[in-house]
Amino acid sequence: MKPIQNAAGNVGCTARSYPIAYNTAIKAGAVVQLSGGFVVLAAANQTGPILGIAAEEHPGTADPLNPRADGTEILVYDNPELIFECKAPTFAASGGSATTVTASTSEVATTSADAFNGGYLVSPSGKKRAITDYANSSSTNTFTVPSGETAANNDVYTLYPQIGCAAGMRLDSTTLSYIVVNATGMTKLKVVGHDFERGMIRLMAVEHALGVEN
Repeated sequence: MKPIQNAAGNVGCTARSYPIAYNTAIKAGAVVQLSGGFVVLAAANQTGPILGIAAEEHPGTADPLNPRADGTEILVYDNPELIFECKAPTFAASGGSATTVTASTSEVATTSADAFNGGYLVSPSGKKRAITDYANSSSTNTFTVPSGETAANNDVYTLYPQIGCAAGMRLDSTTLSYIVVNATGMTKLKVVGHDFERGMIRLMAVEHALGVEN
């Protein structure tokens, strides 16, 4: 995750220091939360409030070139109104028609009907189409889109969830620094913008540790 600006338009994103256990490993850009007063990684399917985005690396092991590497403080972008961005999630299609794109549940996992209605799909050729319906079955999920090119098996599509969406997404389980749709679970983040040219989505906290709820 990368901070962009605050909701009021201020681009001067500042970070503040918070306590962290010396041996806790956190990468810059990871979504973090507070636990017992200390900064820890958020869960991939975070259900509680987040604190923000780690503003520095804290590998949790000694580094002679970086005394903060196993220090007891970490900088966090913690503004409750912070807007940050990550790459838009992608999935491999299993096929489709002129008006549908299908994906297996291992690629798009949510079973919530209409979860992505109002969002967009971008094909490998760069064609953008609005999602008018999202439906799921036991093994296949189907996006309905305006008539256009037909999806082939393993075509990689980029998914832009609709503005305000907080369903059908979760943090990746490895770095906790970008959004995926190939696993179930909710995360305390919502989509607030799209950058189609750069392939990015913009997000804000749904629930924040400093007391602001959106």
